Amino acid sequence: MNAQENGRTTEDVSEVSVKLSRTDTWSGMPTEAFYRPDEPDERYHEALGDPGVFPYTRGAFPKMYRSRMWTLRNIVGYGSPEDTAEGVARSLDAGSAAVDVVLDTVSTQGLDPDHPVLRRDVGLEGASVSSVNDLERLLRDIDITKTDVAWHVTFNIYPMVIAYARRNGLPLSDLHGSHMPDYLRLNLDGGGQKFVSPAFGHRLAIDTLEFVARNTPKWSCGFPQCYNLRERGTTPVGEIALGMAIVRQTFTDLLARGVRIDEIAPRMAWVSTTDIDLFEEVAKFRALRRIWARTMRDEYGARDPRSMRLRIACHTSGRSLVHAQPLNNLTRAAVETLAAILGGVQSVETCTFDEPIGVPTHEARELATRTQLILAHEVGAARTADPLGGSYYVEALTDQVEAEALAQLAKIEEHGLLRGIEDGSIESAMDEENFRREEEVEAGERIVIGVNAFPPSHDERPPRFQVDRAAVEAHVQRFVEEKRARDPRQLEQVLRGVYDSARGQRNTQDAMADAFLAGATVGEVSGVQRLACGMRYDPFDAVESPFAFG
Repeated sequence: MNAQENGRTTEDVSEVSVKLSRTDTWSGMPTEAFYRPDEPDERYHEALGDPGVFPYTRGAFPKMYRSRMWTLRNIVGYGSPEDTAEGVARSLDAGSAAVDVVLDTVSTQGLDPDHPVLRRDVGLEGASVSSVNDLERLLRDIDITKTDVAWHVTFNIYPMVIAYARRNGLPLSDLHGSHMPDYLRLNLDGGGQKFVSPAFGHRLAIDTLEFVARNTPKWSCGFPQCYNLRERGTTPVGEIALGMAIVRQTFTDLLARGVRIDEIAPRMAWVSTTDIDLFEEVAKFRALRRIWARTMRDEYGARDPRSMRLRIACHTSGRSLVHAQPLNNLTRAAVETLAAILGGVQSVETCTFDEPIGVPTHEARELATRTQLILAHEVGAARTADPLGGSYYVEALTDQVEAEALAQLAKIEEHGLLRGIEDGSIESAMDEENFRREEEVEAGERIVIGVNAFPPSHDERPPRFQVDRAAVEAHVQRFVEEKRARDPRQLEQVLRGVYDSARGQRNTQDAMADAFLAGATVGEVSGVQRLACGMRYDPFDAVESPFAFG
């Protein structure tokens, strides 16, 4: 069933999307689209510029949210594909203009739901999607040529979407959506080199971006994926430094393949987080746009303004939320969402207050959506571009963040990005930041309400979302039965193509899509690629490779 058959069209979604409904203050005073000094000097034009003008410090577009409001997003993903399909529908009905689907850790790590070690984790922190059949079920009410679905990072989802499109006769040029092809992130947020090596993760990213540039013109890429890096333990300065190191290494290698910077940079959106320090986060977004613009123009020769005009997709900080007095997290998420808007981002996902407790309830997701709607319609945060621009504090902080980020970037590149991932030095720096943060909390230097100050007199737990385990078990059993029904000779043939492409120089994405179209699973495709890289088929040594090669 497509979107129209379900009674939902793109126009229906736009009716509930976030809008700028007023530009005057509530007392009736008019507000300009942006403000600047009466007589801008050379420093203003060089370091700031008007919104929509190089170096885009003050915003990506001239009128910012008066012309292009941020996209209101909500993350959905739990249980079976059908469970998540239901959650997507409810999220759209609650006011989300687009939806972000997160897959469970089993799928994200390139493993199957019948894995003997991880069976209990299936569907707990995202949707279980391990085959194109699963994807078909999840998208049962969505037309992906019209509805914007953003897929949270997993290196299998893009070729699986290609396979889904080919199965359903959808032109690749019409595919609408995005995913996060920053696969080095898989090595930096706790996975180490267990599931994919840094070298092959980097290769997969380059293959994906090359395929996107040449085959799916409406597809966007969340790249780099710095949200997880911040949650793992980087600061705002570290986010820019490490993210730009990943970008520069990737773009350099893409250019070596003949992909022009103006073919791929306009498709990028930096995936960021916004933490609780409102002013530092605003300064980070402003400094980031300036660094990106100058890097694209001066180092990579970009000529298209869209290449230099960075878009930012932002999610409020999950790690800032606490288990104690979870309703306080509503305030934290609201402040972080405000920081993202004041910083001029292009899409926002607001955390739910109950995330430290479990999978968000439908009520909590609706409250997160309403937070953004209140900021759009009632608070006035979007009336004018860069409303904190010109503040002595914010301008000084922006310059400081930029200078420190560039210094850290130079150190990362001097040591070598891939080398720093492989030898663990980058993660060691994250560990040190986490330790420093924890020491501050324990010493009372970092006050966290309800944790080390103002303890609750009572702390009632809100209702927990319950994943339907019977539905998940039925999904796993169906998955096993579908695996048994496949043609083993055809399966081995297409997986041989995956193996050969991983070992050779051919772009991996076509071979992966062919395998998914023929019924291969995430665990099989990833396992074969691991074999091709000299790694174990199963990272846990609980499943032997059923294939003769490798």
